[in-house]
Amino acid sequence: MYSIHEHGPDMVYRDGIENVEISVGRERCTGLIGFEEPPAVSWPDGFRAAFGSPRGTPVLRDIARGAGRVAVIVADSTRGVPTARVMPMILEELASAGVQKGAVTVVIATGVHRPATPDEVGDIVGKESLEGLRVISHDPYDAGKLVYLGKTTHGTPVEVSRTVFDADLRIAVGKVEPHEFAGFSGGRKSVLPGIASERTIEANHRPEMLMAPEARPGQLLENPIHLDMIEAAGMLKIHFTVNLVLNQAGETIGIFAGDLIEAHLAAVRFMRSFCQVSLKARPDIIVTTPGRPLNINFYQSVKPLIALAPVMAPGGVLVLYCSCRDGLGTQDMLIPYEGARDVEEVIRRLNTEYRIQMDHALLLGKILLKGVRIVVATPSVEESLLHKMFLDTAGSPQKALEKAMDMVLNPNPRVLFFPQAQRALSVLDQVSVH
Repeated sequence: MYSIHEHGPDMVYRDGIENVEISVGRERCTGLIGFEEPPAVSWPDGFRAAFGSPRGTPVLRDIARGAGRVAVIVADSTRGVPTARVMPMILEELASAGVQKGAVTVVIATGVHRPATPDEVGDIVGKESLEGLRVISHDPYDAGKLVYLGKTTHGTPVEVSRTVFDADLRIAVGKVEPHEFAGFSGGRKSVLPGIASERTIEANHRPEMLMAPEARPGQLLENPIHLDMIEAAGMLKIHFTVNLVLNQAGETIGIFAGDLIEAHLAAVRFMRSFCQVSLKARPDIIVTTPGRPLNINFYQSVKPLIALAPVMAPGGVLVLYCSCRDGLGTQDMLIPYEGARDVEEVIRRLNTEYRIQMDHALLLGKILLKGVRIVVATPSVEESLLHKMFLDTAGSPQKALEKAMDMVLNPNPRVLFFPQAQRALSVLDQVSVH
C-alpha cells in the first residue's frame, strides 16, 4: 500500500492507493511513518464472539425480545465502516428474538453530508442483506423528520431522527479511530452528529467548542465536544452498539459490542495500545494523504493535516495529495475565506458567522495561524479555490514536495512521509496524549 525504497541517490515513496510516486534525495529523507497493527479479526468467528460477549449489556437477541420496531444506525460512505460484515449478524440476532426484517429500518447517519446513492447503500448494508430491509438516509434539515429532546448542559439543542426515536430498539454501528476534535470517532457520534439536526450539529461544532484546547485528537478527558455528544446520545438512549477498529487496509482488527459508553471506551483503549507515534523532533516537511475513503473530497481530506499540526514547527510545511473525486465537498468550507485579507480575518468571521461545514475551515485556519504552510496537489479542486483558503498548490505530488522544499525556512530540510496520519496519535519526545 505504502512503501519507500532506495533508487540510486534518491529515496522513492510509493502509494498504491492513489498511484503516486515521489522521489527525494536520500540525505533529505527521514523515512516513512507507520505503526504495527494487531492481526485482523477472523470472519465470521471473531465477529460472532464479539456479539456473544458484549460489554455492559446482555446479548442482542435478549435485548431485542418484544421489540416492535428496530432502528440500526450505520455510517455513510465517507467513513469506510465494514457494516456489510456486521449486518448479517445483527439480523440473525434480531431474528432469534422474533424480530423480522420488515420491522427493521437502517438509518444511514449522514450528519449533514449528502444522502447515500443507491450503489453506496448496497455497499454499506451489503447486497445480500438488502432484500426486505428498509434503508433511509438521515435528513438533518426537515423538521418533520426530527424530534426535540431538550438541551445539553453545554447549551446544545438536541434534535434527532424521528425514525430512530420512534424505534423500540436502537442499535448503532461505527468505527473508532482518532478524531480531529472529538478525541475519537465511534460510539456516541452515531447520534451526534450522525442522526442529529443541522442546528444540533452546528451548536456542537461551534467555534468556542472547536477552539477549546481539549478538543483535539486522542483527547476525551474534559473535551467539551465529546462530553456534549455523550449527553446528547444519553437523551436518546442507544440500546446496543458495535464499534469496529480497522487497520490501514480497512480490515477489522477489533470489534467491541455492547453498551454505548463501555464498548466505545474498550475500543479506544485498544486503539491507544498501538496507534501512538513518537517523533524525536518537529519535522521540516511532512508529506501526507488521507487514503480511502476520506480522499472522496477535500473537506474530508484535510484530516491528516489537522492531526499533524501539533507536531509541526512554525515555518514547517505540510504537503497534502488527494484525488478528491467529489471536489471540495462543501461550499460552506470556502465561504469564510471569500475576500478575506488574511487568516486572522477568517477566524474573526467564523466566530460571528459560523455554519456547520465551516469546522474544517476553522481548523485549517488554526494551522496557518501557527505559521505552518500547506501545499496541496489534487486534480479535482480548482487551484483558485485553494488559493482563496491561503493554501499553496502544485500540479503533482512530486512538484508539491519540490515547492515545499523551496518554501521551508530550514536551508537543509528533512522530509518525512506520513500517509493516513489521521489514524495515529502523533506526539513529540514520548509526551503522551491523554
